[in-house]
Amino acid sequence: MKKLFIIALGLTLSFIGLNTKAQTMDAKFGIKAGGNMTMMGKYNFAGTEYTSKYVPGWQAGFFLDLPLSEKLSFMPEVLYSKKGGKVVETVGGTSGEIRLNAGYIDVPVMLSFNATPEFSLQLGAQASFLMDQTTKVYVNNNLTTTVTDKDNFRSSIAGGIVGLGYKITPKVNLNARYTMDFQPIAKDDINQDKSKFSGFALSLGFGF
Repeated sequence: MKKLFIIALGLTLSFIGLNTKAQTMDAKFGIKAGGNMTMMGKYNFAGTEYTSKYVPGWQAGFFLDLPLSEKLSFMPEVLYSKKGGKVVETVGGTSGEIRLNAGYIDVPVMLSFNATPEFSLQLGAQASFLMDQTTKVYVNNNLTTTVTDKDNFRSSIAGGIVGLGYKITPKVNLNARYTMDFQPIAKDDINQDKSKFSGFALSLGFGF
């Protein structure tokens, strides 16, 4: 039901934006790509809570820039994003590490407030749909376990976005964002209710 609501809302807003745009200004369709640094919040293992560390990832996809006025634009996107996090701990001379890497289709739906012709503030919501995941466990730097199934992971997650945009040229833009999921990564909300993706992303876009 949540997925249907998000999709319906996105399509409705897109239609409104496109209709308004057709009457006033030119819409821009574009491609974008960049890197990110994400972590998975706090992870509970064997009754102990650990804070995860950031790991690098990447994202790439498509965007629409639909001006609603000179100061306001509607910006939906569809991105493939690699996210993750790791937990590292040493106990009694034995080091352990859990590394999570997951691929998501992210669908951000944002409003862009244009402070100047070049600079903008972006705020919005995001739906993320799990495509794949790999969890690896290391003991003393030796790989001991690899899990790739998605049975214990949520298939979709809702989140929020805040960011800044800068138009290098009328067609080339730079975006810096902070994203935070509102729901846990895992289906088990009791033991892993604090395991939520968050992080920073920097991307370069080209509009046609």
